[in-house]
Amino acid sequence: MDTYRLNDLQATVGMFGDFSNFKDVIDYIFETNPFKKALDIFGCDDVQDLSEALTNSKGEFDEDLAKNLCMDCLDGVDEDDEDPEAEWGDEMYCRQAGK
Repeated sequence: MDTYRLNDLQATVGMFGDFSNFKDVIDYIFETNPFKKALDIFGCDDVQDLSEALTNSKGEFDEDLAKNLCMDCLDGVDEDDEDPEAEWGDEMYCRQAGK
């Protein structure tokens, strides 16, 4: 699993991060902020906006949509993009897999 840094929270998301997934990040924002401020952090006017931002075409919560929302709204950075060794390892894996 990739590791992502959320600069606004000074936290990481990933297997050994401060959060294991982006759903937990969203929960944390709502637990530690007044409701309206939490919505503002995610650029949402109301619960409907938040729900639409996190729900896929099948009507289910989508972790990738949660990741995109958190990365955009919390100044997120993919730490693997900044790590040449991780990129080299990804490239070697792809070569082995025939990609």
